[in-house]
Amino acid sequence: MKNSYKFKDVDLIFDFKKLATHDQEYLRSMFYETILERSVKHSGKNFNEYFPCASTFALFDDKKSMKRYMGEFSYPYANTASHLLQGKKYYLAWTYEQV
Repeated sequence: MKNSYKFKDVDLIFDFKKLATHDQEYLRSMFYETILERSVKHSGKNFNEYFPCASTFALFDDKKSMKRYMGEFSYPYANTASHLLQGKKYYLAWTYEQV
């Protein structure tokens, strides 16, 4: 089971570098807070238990793009959304094995 996720492994499906530095940092933090969650959705399970073998992490600036991109994979996917950053939401999605 993979348990050492790194932001550099996240596919960036938009020009991440065009974001303000503080927004880039917010999205990096969102990624790490998501994968380090001790109790996903109040289940008492950590991220690795709740989403076994999570992989194919990707960050999107559009919900439609996320659905289209993640729909290409045979595994199910989950996602989380950011707060509004400069009036826009961003979406972090990943695939996982359904047990």
